Amino acid sequence: MPLNRNTLMRVRIIDECLQRRQREWTLEDLREACEKELLEKEGICGISTRTTQRDIELMRSDKLGYNAPIIVKNKKYYTYEDPDFSITKLPLSKEDLNELSSALEIIKHYNGFSNMSGQEDILTRMQDKIACQTDNNKVVYIETNNKLKGLNFLGPLFDAVKRKDALIIEYKSFKAKRESRIYISPYILKEYNNRWFVIGVSPQKEVKTLALDRIIEIRKDDNHKYVDNTVFNPEKYLNEMIGVTRDLESNVETVIFWVDANQTPYIETKPFHESQEVEKENEDGSKVFRIRIIINYELERKLLGYGSHIKVIEPLHLKQRIANELILAAERYRR
Repeated sequence: MPLNRNTLMRVRIIDECLQRRQREWTLEDLREACEKELLEKEGICGISTRTTQRDIELMRSDKLGYNAPIIVKNKKYYTYEDPDFSITKLPLSKEDLNELSSALEIIKHYNGFSNMSGQEDILTRMQDKIACQTDNNKVVYIETNNKLKGLNFLGPLFDAVKRKDALIIEYKSFKAKRESRIYISPYILKEYNNRWFVIGVSPQKEVKTLALDRIIEIRKDDNHKYVDNTVFNPEKYLNEMIGVTRDLESNVETVIFWVDANQTPYIETKPFHESQEVEKENEDGSKVFRIRIIINYELERKLLGYGSHIKVIEPLHLKQRIANELILAAERYRR
């Protein structure tokens, strides 16, 4: 099982402590050092002595490939037997290099990120270093469409988010007859269904969601200050829905839908939403599912995509909209 981020952070903190040989470190000293940094950086408190002991044993073991030569002097003080040892100096194994190479391929798959400041050069140098030490047989293939418009804006938008730059974006939606000028402080880059979106707020703190394929031009806004995000919690904002379409006043609703036996395995193994639960199992193999979600355009498209294999049960207003769309589709096929 992969180690969680907090464990790796504690291991790094212990390593940094043991490298500082100008002082001696008791188990309690190491525990306090971990607790202090995790409280400051992650808001995590209450690290136990037993947790620190387990971290030290983990470092001594081969599980992470460290085999750290940690000894106890005078039955009290922890130190590295080799004064030059550090977990940061250990070479990567061939397995590590192969996994890192695959990860880099996935990162470079998103071609739009090649414009991020300094990132392309770093990725290229890393791949050159790794290539001579690993086999280069490609394993991971990700669905992509290099003809998608707007991918060239990914890098500049990423940099703007990191630098906290206010932007002026020339934009033309599919329904608009002419382009418009939008002032935005960008917070999030979101990919959905092979399309990219930037989400942020206007100087008046109105939430803006812009599709990158409708952007014409981006430039820095020198007349407005960047608006720090006090408007919404990005993770909560996105997790409450499928896709990107919503407003702050949207309420989470309970959606209940029936799925026939043919499609049930697919929807069970690839849930519509993280809140999905089985409400009822029927003898014919069909099931009734429940999700808690913002009802939006993307959810409706997803439900409609399953045609007759799905039937919305609740809420009534969603059931009626889906039914009306299917009736209209059937009428068009009869013409």
